[in-house]
Parts: sequence; C-alpha cells; structure tokens
Amino acid sequence: MKKEEKKKRINWKRTFQNNAFMLRLLIKACPGVFILNLICTVLSAIRSFLVGTYLYMYALNALQEGVALKTILITLVGLIIFTVSEMLFQNIAACYFNVKYPVVNAYFQSMMQKKAVEVDLACYENAEFFDTYIKASDEATNRAYAVMNNFVNVIWVLINVGATGALIIAIDPVFILIALAPFLCTILIGKKRNRIRYDYDMRNKEVGRQRDYVRRTFYLKDFSKEMRLSEMWKVMYGRMRSSVAELKDIVHKYGYKVMFFRYLYDVIYNVLVYSGTVLLASFKTLVLKNMLIGDCFVVINSITQVAGNINYMGNVFLKLDENSLYAENLRKFLEYEVRIAEDENAPAVSSFERLELKNLTFSYENQKAPALANVSFTVNVGEKIAIVGHNGAGKTTLIKLLQRLYDPDKGEILVNGENIKTYRLSSYRALFGTVFQDYCLFATTVAENVMMRGNITDEDRVTVKDALQKAGICEKIEQLPNGIDSTVTREFDKEGAMFSGGEAQKISIARIFAGKQEIVIMDEPTSALDPIAEQEMYRNMFEACEGKTVIFISHRLSSATMADRVYLFENGQIIEEGSHRELLALNGKYADMWHKQADTYLDKEEVTA
Repeated sequence: MKKEEKKKRINWKRTFQNNAFMLRLLIKACPGVFILNLICTVLSAIRSFLVGTYLYMYALNALQEGVALKTILITLVGLIIFTVSEMLFQNIAACYFNVKYPVVNAYFQSMMQKKAVEVDLACYENAEFFDTYIKASDEATNRAYAVMNNFVNVIWVLINVGATGALIIAIDPVFILIALAPFLCTILIGKKRNRIRYDYDMRNKEVGRQRDYVRRTFYLKDFSKEMRLSEMWKVMYGRMRSSVAELKDIVHKYGYKVMFFRYLYDVIYNVLVYSGTVLLASFKTLVLKNMLIGDCFVVINSITQVAGNINYMGNVFLKLDENSLYAENLRKFLEYEVRIAEDENAPAVSSFERLELKNLTFSYENQKAPALANVSFTVNVGEKIAIVGHNGAGKTTLIKLLQRLYDPDKGEILVNGENIKTYRLSSYRALFGTVFQDYCLFATTVAENVMMRGNITDEDRVTVKDALQKAGICEKIEQLPNGIDSTVTREFDKEGAMFSGGEAQKISIARIFAGKQEIVIMDEPTSALDPIAEQEMYRNMFEACEGKTVIFISHRLSSATMADRVYLFENGQIIEEGSHRELLALNGKYADMWHKQADTYLDKEEVTA
C-alpha cells in the first residue's frame, strides 16, 4: 500500500516542467494566440468584476444613500461602453483563435510526424511505445490549449477574486472564510479524483484502440474478401463485443468513484457556502440592520463566484498535475533518444564499391532464438545476389539490417571498408532503392507513388512513364482519366484509381526503375505476379539495373538463375552458397527445392497443354 501511494505521489518539479514545456510549444507554434488570450482574460476579469459585482452594489447603495440620478446614469453609461467594447474585442479574438487553431494543430502534428519518421523501427513493434504515440498524438494540441487556458484562468481569478474579495472583506471578512470551504475540500479530495479520472481516460484509450481496429476490419479493402468468404467477421464481432464490455467495466470501475467525489463537492458548495451566505447576510441586513441592501446583494450574488474562483485556485495545482500526466506522453515521445540517428557531421558515402557482412547476429526484442546468426558474405559493385529460403529463415531481417533500420547485436556491416555507423545515415540509406514484400501505395498520385516524393517536374513525368512502361503497368495507367496524376485509392477521391494486387505491385516495382540508387534491393517484389510475368519483370529489372548492385529475395528459385551468387538461408544462417549451377551440382537443400519447384511448374504447363 505504501509503495502504491509513493508511486502516485505528485512530482511537482516534473509537473511544472511539463506544463511549461507545453506552454512553450504553443507559444512557439503561434505566439499571437497566447498574447491575445492573455489580453482577453484581463479585460474579461475587469468586466466581470465591474458589471457582475460592483455595478449592483453601487446602484443599490447609491439609491439607498440618495446619490444624484445623473451621477448614477453617467457611471452606468461608462460601464456599458466598456462592456460593449470588450465584447466586440472578445468576438474578434474568437475569430482569430478559430483561424489559428489549424496552424497550431499543424505545428504539433508536423513536429510529431517528423519525430515518428526518426524513431527506430523497433519502436513500432513495441505496444507500450505505440500506445504512448497514440495518446500523445490524440492529446497534443488540445492539451497545450488546456495548459494555456489554465494559466490565463489563474490571471482571471487573481484579478476577479482580488477585486471582489477586497470588496467583501471591506463589508465583512467572515464571508471570505465561508468561501474557503470548497477550496479546502478540493485540496483534500481533488488529487484522488484527478487520478481516477486520468486512469479512466487512459484505460478508455487502450480499449478504444482495440475497438477501432475491429471497426476498420469491417470496411477496409484489405479485409473485405476474407470477411465475406470466412467466419472471421464473427471473430471480429466477438472482439467488438468484448471491447464494449470492457469499456462498460471501466465505467463501472471508475464512474461511481468520480460521481461520489462530485456529489460530495456539490453538497459542500451549494449547502454550506451558498445557503450559509444567504442566511447570514439576510440576518445582518434584516435583523441586525448593520449591512446595506447593496452590500447584502453583493455578498449573496458574489460569494458563490468567489468560492468557485478560490476553489479553482485549489484546482489549479490539480489541473497542473492532470495536464502534466498527458504532457508526459508527448515529452516521452519527443524526447525519445533515437538509437539509429542522423549525424550531420558524419561523412557521406562515396561511390559504392563493396558491401561486407561480418558475423551478423540479431534477435528481435523478447525473442529467444536469433533471427540471424553469424551471417557473413561480401557483395561487390555490379553483382547480382539472390537470397533464398523458406519463410522465417531471416531473409527480410537481413534486408532491414542492410538498410540500417536495425543495428546488429553482434558483428558489423562495412561499405567500402568502413563500418556503416560511421557514415551519415541519410547518405548511407540513399544508396538503396528498395521494394519491400509488404509494400504499400499511398493515397496520392501515381507519379508521387513512383517517385516517392512530391514536386513532380516535367523531367520526373518522363521518368515515371518510362518506369511504368518497364514495370508493365503503363497501359493501364494511361487509360485512367488523369493518367499518372490519378489518385491511388478512393479514400479521399471518389474518382481515385483502384488496382489489383498484381497491378499495385507493378507500381511499387516501378520505383526501382525510376530510382538512381546504386544498390537495388527487392524483397519478394513479384509475389503477386504469375511465373511468366515474374520472369518478364526480372528481365526488365536486370536490364534497367545494368551496372548496379542487385540483392533480391525470392521464394521462386527460377529467378535465382539470373544471379551471380545465391545464398540459401535456414534458421537465420547461411547453409549453402554459390552460383545456381554450383548449388545444383552440390545436390543439397537448394537442389531439392529447385527440383520440387521445377516439377510443379512442369506439371502446370502439361495440364494447361
């Protein structure tokens, strides 16, 4: 129990740092929002005191004491002019805030997206880190505004309570003591209520992410066929019901506690403060007759406002803590120390000559068996290397290490005799043009999907068309209404182009033809193509990659016949290596795989004939 209490104890230093961090980010995003909000707050606090408190007391007491009507009217007109001007200013400011909100949001999202690109690939395979990113992304902008509003509200309270409180103290100090009751209540129970609300929100987000995934499976194209041709929809429906049930349990676990604390506060606030003030003020005015009617009205009318504002000052610290809990997610994400980071001062890679792998060993997090173990080989400029083996043999992991998406646990990778860690990361990765097995097309134009960037020039357009031609998809693209400017998918464009799996894969392969990289890596680039289309594609690739270094992964060993050397992987190790002819002559596992696949293709051709 003591350990739990210690764990939940507020670290005020970190709390203030987190709030200051969020406020600095918002000011950096758009300083005008903060400055204008501060001005509006000061004017609003002054107007609230003058119109909501001082005006009633002045008018009633002036009439009771016989002040000249003209004097009263002049004061009223002055207050009306100030009020109208202040309200106009507030409305203008509101328009400004609406215009600038997307600017602030864009700043936060772009900041997070840049960081998301920098963080290590391993982070996205860590559920806890991914949850942190989702929570930070969902809350970033709104939480920054919450921090700012908390700050300016303190300014508002200080002005309003200072002026109103001074007025009430001048009337009778005992009423200020009554107004302190909710503040003491907040200090005593507010922290616990705050923690409960935070835990409730965090659990909702975690379960909500599961629910949202299930919801996507019912409408995204990726799942549409399987959902209709199997009973997976029942599994997903069951998951949805489980998520809803879990959300219901969360409400039961936390909702009643929040309700209790709210009820306790309402009783103290409404019964003790307001009712007590009405009784005491009425007694002093009607029975003791030592309080003017205007003073009585001010006390009754203002005491709940003062009590609420004093209570808010107690809540300020709790709000600081609440905002800090959310800001911590953002700081944790933004301050994550990238292991594989860009070093602008590191040297760029000169023209590629040789790639060496020395005793590479690598294991994924929380997996006992290594994905790669003591892998070594050399690739010289212009060579064509085939990596073959069954699923799970470590082939794709090797590709990730080559492009430094991960660093090996042991061993090293050398380019031109230097460890790749010594090179500038962007320069090293620029060596590679890659088509991954799990390629993806973005909801942008075909041209942008091929060039993998924006700002498409006329020269780029020629390159794109030539690449699509070599990939065997140009004719299909040219038939589209907007050609290479057609949007891929209909997610954001109802006239967007839809492609089959093979067509989409050809567009991804076109990236290789359009690129100028020195090393081409193809991870199962033709998995969605039939054997004849695959052979045609490989011929085009090798023609386009003349003089370039090519490393390709393929389950179909027919493509390995085009390679200078073949490496057969099994359980993360190289078990056979050599040319296609050498491996056949070895009559080992490669030869066995080759004959089985060749027999399969032969049977198909005979059946077709």
